[in-house]
Amino acid sequence: MTKVILFGGGDAGGLIIGSNGVRPIPPFDPSIRLQLRGLSALINGIKCMPENPQTLREMGTLVNRVSNLVVEQVEAVVGKLGGDNAIVYLDAEDGFTCGSTGKMPIPIKWPPHHPPSIVDLITSGQIERELIDFVKEASDKGFSINEILENSAVISGKLGIKLSECTVHDLKQVAPSRSEGIADPEGREIVQFFNKVVDDGRYLSTWGSQPTKVAKELQVDLSDGAYNRIVAADAVEKVACGPVVAGVVVAIVIMLVDRNDIANMQVRDYSGIAKL
Repeated sequence: MTKVILFGGGDAGGLIIGSNGVRPIPPFDPSIRLQLRGLSALINGIKCMPENPQTLREMGTLVNRVSNLVVEQVEAVVGKLGGDNAIVYLDAEDGFTCGSTGKMPIPIKWPPHHPPSIVDLITSGQIERELIDFVKEASDKGFSINEILENSAVISGKLGIKLSECTVHDLKQVAPSRSEGIADPEGREIVQFFNKVVDDGRYLSTWGSQPTKVAKELQVDLSDGAYNRIVAADAVEKVACGPVVAGVVVAIVIMLVDRNDIANMQVRDYSGIAKL
């Protein structure tokens, strides 16, 4: 099935992916480019509309009709398209994907936001610096990761390290004893996967960057949603953290990220504890 990917709103041309391979295409006619841009604005504008069922339904019908008309014009240029995601349109103000099946187009957040570094998370107060220092110190002293996650308050006392309630809470988020009580199915799936990674011990430094490979090795089935959250969180810059700290931080960031806004990496604090 032929697919078309348009860059820069079509101004930068694009790619046609078909049974005969991949080939570049020049910019479309200005009229088609303007229609695609207008369609993208309508599709993404629906996300900001008040939740009025009748208005949303009528707007959805209108957008679907316009989408089908635009697809016909694109097909007149590149040939018959196939599938639900036959056209992928990206510009500086988001984009969308639609197909030749008549289904409603789907908005795409574009460009993806650059994820914060660990330094950014510490500076903004989303993660305490003491968490990084504590996990490294406790690991160096021979405490297992499960001990660190489950009993951070006790271990910190033995090491003479003072931890805030917020840090203890954040570490507990990904502890083995926590997993069954996580209401969010994806979150529960991710924590259980992380716990298997910890028990195995071989993939702490790669479970976030290569979740599919690691999941296969550990015989874990990952949902698409869980996979997306892991990959997005692993993009956090982990400067000189070491495998243990990096592996734990990725897990904690995943549990603090709003899964509905994963592309923006907006970290939410669920602890209810004020951070200074």
